[in-house]
Amino acid sequence: MERYFWHLNARQADGMACVVCNADFLGAKITSVPVGRSPADESQVFACKDPCAAVIADEAARMAKEMRAAVGADEVDDEADGGDLADGDDPVFCVDGHFGSLLRDLRTLAGAEALLATSDDIPTLRFLLGLTARHAETAMMRARLVLARTKEGDG
Repeated sequence: MERYFWHLNARQADGMACVVCNADFLGAKITSVPVGRSPADESQVFACKDPCAAVIADEAARMAKEMRAAVGADEVDDEADGGDLADGDDPVFCVDGHFGSLLRDLRTLAGAEALLATSDDIPTLRFLLGLTARHAETAMMRARLVLARTKEGDG
């Protein structure tokens, strides 16, 4: 699954600058590696091979571990993650858990609705509809997960 980078300037979105530190790949002889896509046009974006790409990879690994822990896919090792999750805390209902992500998806959908109601530019409408489809699907999956977890807690 590709990672999307938001709030890019024109040079970053065109792949001419690092998405992390904004280093100019054309002016400075910096080795770059592909790290994801721009949501505006699905174009590939790049980061400096060292250290920015490593920072992105570390962040992605941390997020993946937290997501697996949230759905109970594997045990959380308190030493490995620095003890971020206390015993007895349900990561589904924390701010960074599925419930918090669900709320962010719903806010995005509300914003997309407002923009769809006021826009008449076809490329903008297509982008907003794609954004709506992605967030609606993830909101549905997260809502089902939260519902399943609350059902288990009631029994």
